[in-house]
Amino acid sequence: MEHIVFLDHEGISHSIKKMVPDFPHSWTDYEYTAPELIVERLKDATIAMTCSVPLRKAQLEQLPKLRMISMALTGMDIVDVDYCKERGIDVRNVPGYAENTVAEHTLAMIFDLVRKTGHYHRLMQDINAGRAPLQNLYLNHRIRDVQGLNLAIIGHGPIARRLEVLAQAVGMKVAFHDRFGKYQGEQYQALEPLLQQCDVLAICCPLTDETRDLIRAEHLKMMKSDAVVVNTARGGIINEADLIQALLDEQIAGVALDVVEHEPIQLDNPILHVVEHPNLILNPHVAWSSENAMQGLMDRAIQNIQDFIQEEKIQKKSGAA
Repeated sequence: MEHIVFLDHEGISHSIKKMVPDFPHSWTDYEYTAPELIVERLKDATIAMTCSVPLRKAQLEQLPKLRMISMALTGMDIVDVDYCKERGIDVRNVPGYAENTVAEHTLAMIFDLVRKTGHYHRLMQDINAGRAPLQNLYLNHRIRDVQGLNLAIIGHGPIARRLEVLAQAVGMKVAFHDRFGKYQGEQYQALEPLLQQCDVLAICCPLTDETRDLIRAEHLKMMKSDAVVVNTARGGIINEADLIQALLDEQIAGVALDVVEHEPIQLDNPILHVVEHPNLILNPHVAWSSENAMQGLMDRAIQNIQDFIQEEKIQKKSGAA
């Protein structure tokens, strides 16, 4: 019988229905598993599921029974995949499950940075509380149309392409940074001219050795002073210290982050020192978490387990034959 352990069920809303695997198994849910508890909780597991709990070599080498890891997320960076290959541990993720919801969240952040809807709501709160006076006209914050702005997208996966469709639907002009020279055409540009021309920079690529610190101080200095940066991918793609400084120095006009380099975010994170900055939007990695996306995520993560077991059965039968 298979022993399945879900290390961090808190990553999935309790309203989501969980498909029951159709093979003999036990299933244990934990709301969250701290690093020091991983080995203890997985010691008898044959299959592990994780939303955000990292599984590193130091832990995996203490888990001889583990044969499969089902990742209820798209990114592969929280698991030591190379070690799993050496050990024969099957690792499967769910690519593209949140392509629409993350793209929508990115566009929502763009609208908030450019149209200043949150700023004016807070102004009304201040007026109601007596912290600001009533006015005849309210021109306290600059508002721009999203239509006609140049959107630069770092990435070319399902989320990036869905963002392209949504952005073009509201009249934005879209260009991509092609890091590998794979694509041709006016829509694909080298990083320097892309940054110089864009009004909005959106990060939509995975975190890898090649993309870590892809955007640093020298790149942010290339951008227009009224350009904004939105990151709904991974925190480490933009150097956070450089991004904070660029915002404080008004080298860029605004920043919207759904991700930080070290997650879950802790109170000593430097980004929280500037969380009250009027041109910063900080979300706690929720762009992926619409109920629609979470249901699809769980369905596919459990289906990955089903497929793994079925493939093992087929291999055993063919080996016996």
